[in-house]
Amino acid sequence: MYIISECLTCVVVTCTLSAFLFAFCVVLLTIKQEIESRGGMSRLIPKGGLHLFSRPVVVLVREKTYKR
Repeated sequence: MYIISECLTCVVVTCTLSAFLFAFCVVLLTIKQEIESRGGMSRLIPKGGLHLFSRPVVVLVREKTYKR
C-alpha cells in the first residue's frame, strides 16, 4: 500500500509541475508576441533565435576624443 501511495504522489507532483511549466511557457510566448506586435523587438529572445552554442565575438570600442 505504501508503494502505491508513493507512486501516486510522484505522478501527481510530475503532472502538477508539467502543468506549471506549460503555463509559464505560454505566458512567455504571449509576452514576446505582444512586444513584437507593438513594433518593438523583444530583447529577451533575439530575432535569429537563441545562440547557445555560438562562439563569442570580440567587440572593439573606441573612446571618443574631444578637442578643446
